[in-house]
Amino acid sequence: MVNRFERLEGGGAARLIQLIRRYGYNKDVDIELATVTSPPPDLRIQIDNMKVEIDSDDLIVAQYLTKHKRQVKINGGETVELEYQDELKVGDRILVASVKNDQLYIVLDKAVMY
Repeated sequence: MVNRFERLEGGGAARLIQLIRRYGYNKDVDIELATVTSPPPDLRIQIDNMKVEIDSDDLIVAQYLTKHKRQVKINGGETVELEYQDELKVGDRILVASVKNDQLYIVLDKAVMY
């Protein structure tokens, strides 16, 4: 049996290969690209290379991608409330993590390509 606390040898790439060999492939989470097909509150997304759309019942969205309010203190002074209006829109490309055997999807961020 391999001692999991055994020191890894070599450079960065060699250590990465040793870790992969030691622990193997982890299929618990996949990162996918998707497109928003319906805006919140009835959010729907289409994951690339999937035929079915995913609806809001199967989605968790990072708060900063939603309309929300935050209290901030400016220069150590008065606390003010900011309302963030930017939320997901139809056509937005997003990064999605699929977990629980593709039964739950977490919208992580908007995807931007240059």
